[in-house]
Amino acid sequence: MRLALLAIPAVRSALSLEIGRDIEYHAAIASTQDRARALGAAGSGPSVVVADHQTSGQGTRGRSWDAPAGTSLLASWLFRPAPAEPGLFALLAGVAVARAFAGLGMSEASLKWPNDVEAVHKKVAGALAHATTDGEGGSLVLGIGVNVHQRLDDFPPELRATATSLALAGHTVDRLSLLVDLTRELDRVAMPAERKAALEEWRKRSTLLGHEVEVTREGRPVVRGVARDIAEDGALLVGSERVVVGDVRALA
Repeated sequence: MRLALLAIPAVRSALSLEIGRDIEYHAAIASTQDRARALGAAGSGPSVVVADHQTSGQGTRGRSWDAPAGTSLLASWLFRPAPAEPGLFALLAGVAVARAFAGLGMSEASLKWPNDVEAVHKKVAGALAHATTDGEGGSLVLGIGVNVHQRLDDFPPELRATATSLALAGHTVDRLSLLVDLTRELDRVAMPAERKAALEEWRKRSTLLGHEVEVTREGRPVVRGVARDIAEDGALLVGSERVVVGDVRALA
């Protein structure tokens, strides 16, 4: 897998110059997100932590992100200053992922609020954002996991109906090329001038807008209605309610 080329200092240095940020590569690490947060706390500038395997990968709301070694793009980007609030930037990251996929030949990616990217109606990627504040604009760490090479039996039985990979969706993608394209697209949606266009693209790719949905928290229904739109801050507008956290599913 070409991602392992990042273990070669000269390759990593050249690619760092190409994408305009330092790259830290690990064959295995507990969590790229935790490592990127540590770099942010130490005052590091824009950077990206990449791993071939995570032993304690993180998903939303305390869930884990598990993948066999060598099958996924697992990376966390450190932005300084923070480009947006965490919830909004995790949503915008979905647009960046979809655009990166399109650049590599997969134009049909769809987006599910708040931070899932789907292929053929199954989750293929997700994002998690965490921000800190300081006197200089703060920093934001954005972790993204993309299922690239998985076969069906690489997923736990309970996920096979809802998860997929780029390979299963019929796309052969090199993880190193995806890292480069995705970094460029993330830097693009981080620009304030690009936010309006990114939000509009999110709406066009949405799987939920215009449908009746149910929002649950901790397994309990809390809101039901038509998903009308997303607000400028990334909140989902369901009927007359603003939803900022929860699991959402379409009812029809």
